Amino acid sequence: MADPKVADVQPAALEEPAPAETAVPAVKVHYKPMSLPSAPFWLILIAAVVFVSIIAATWSVVFMFAVGMGLFAVLLPIVNWMTRRGMPRGLASLIVVAVMVVSAILVGVFALAVYFNQFLPFLASIPERLIEIQAVAPEWLANTIQGILDAIHNAAAGADSTTVFFGFLKGILGLVGTLLALTMLPFFVFYLLIDQPRMSRSIKQDIPVPWRPYVRAAVDIFIRDFANYFKAEVIVGAIQGTMVTIGVFIIGLIVGPPLAGYALLLGAIAAVMELLPQIGPIIALIPALLLALATSPLAVVLVGIFYLIVFIIEANVLVPKIEGQVISFSPATVIFLVAVGLALGGIVGGILALPVAAIIRDFFGFVFRQVERDSLVEEPAAA
Repeated sequence: MADPKVADVQPAALEEPAPAETAVPAVKVHYKPMSLPSAPFWLILIAAVVFVSIIAATWSVVFMFAVGMGLFAVLLPIVNWMTRRGMPRGLASLIVVAVMVVSAILVGVFALAVYFNQFLPFLASIPERLIEIQAVAPEWLANTIQGILDAIHNAAAGADSTTVFFGFLKGILGLVGTLLALTMLPFFVFYLLIDQPRMSRSIKQDIPVPWRPYVRAAVDIFIRDFANYFKAEVIVGAIQGTMVTIGVFIIGLIVGPPLAGYALLLGAIAAVMELLPQIGPIIALIPALLLALATSPLAVVLVGIFYLIVFIIEANVLVPKIEGQVISFSPATVIFLVAVGLALGGIVGGILALPVAAIIRDFFGFVFRQVERDSLVEEPAAA
């Protein structure tokens, strides 16, 4: 029998050698010289400049179709959801557009009813209300109201009937043109909703294969930044509308009707007007002041102070913090961009300032990262 002590001993030749460490070659990183942009780049750049120039020159016409594109972006997920549930795309588009048209008609009828039944009689009673306030107001306020009444009287007495007639006619023609443009809007949205899959496939097929990742990235940046801006506006508008509704209702309980009964309507107006930077809150203030003027001098003072506080909170807290956080801009940058947009393009410039700045920032960031990646060269370093 073999000795167990000898059997446990393994010969040295059978032991596996330890793996040797593989040497990692050193890598030298540098940037290759940049080449000049290609001919397609210059072609796209020229086409973009021409496109923007045409849009700027025909903005009054294009604006209506821009509204249609916005409605299309809002309604498209609904149509896609209905299509995935088995409904034909044409029928789904027709139902969605029909609901949109009926809702717009109902809102228009309600606005006209309020205008003729309440707003016009109220405008006729403004001089009488001003005289009542003048009788109990301090001397400086009474003198100011008297100056306003004198200016209104002088303007009405010196108005030229021909000028008034042609101005009224011009307003009617402009209203008719706007209504005709609005009648085309539902059809425009309807055709976009139906043709969206076909247009998407056609665009993808027409784009050269090497360009497709870049075009897809640009479209994603455009949609994401505008969606973030819209989300921020909805949040700020909801907060603004809630504050106005609660504040006007409390003021209405103090001063009496009819102010409290319009608290929800004034809150909705404040929420919608939030889409118009700077000028929107002022527009929302006008109906509140008119209703307060129809109530009492105390209502005018309370409404004026309350809306002033709301303006300060909206302009210096809500917009810089919420919109800046959603779009990734600092509060100071938000204030600066909105001011620049208002100076360059008025109300439209103020509306588009933040989303356009976000798109430019993200687009150039993508381009710079792409250029840096394509220019980076790694090669083994010399031994």
